[in-house]
Amino acid sequence: MKYIQFLILIFIVSFIFNCKSKDLKNPKEETKINVEVTDTTKEIYNENKSLLLILNYNIDGNLPTTFYYTVVDVKTKTQKKEGVFIGTKIEWLDMTSLKCFNYIGMIEKEPDEFSGTSDNNSNNDFIIIKI
Repeated sequence: MKYIQFLILIFIVSFIFNCKSKDLKNPKEETKINVEVTDTTKEIYNENKSLLLILNYNIDGNLPTTFYYTVVDVKTKTQKKEGVFIGTKIEWLDMTSLKCFNYIGMIEKEPDEFSGTSDNNSNNDFIIIKI
């Protein structure tokens, strides 16, 4: 009888000292991705430098970009045109027109719509703004 009690006591003592709970560490800090948003102002003259295109937009890595544009006559310092365009790029087309490139993104096409004769410079790729 004493032998069984001794075995039970050893079992209980070994169970208490050998069973350890898992140490809880501080949970990992969440990885935070910081995206810098930079306001950019760009000034672009047309070919004969009579008009100035002023672009204000944010560089945050996301497409499409929202452009706030203003066209100013250089000699008289008067504002000719002002507006907002959402797309990928704005540039001068000629002396009095802006070429604004639309954001196309990824388009899913059916297999029968793929052909080598597609027009890459279709009217859907850009719009023209007259000044």
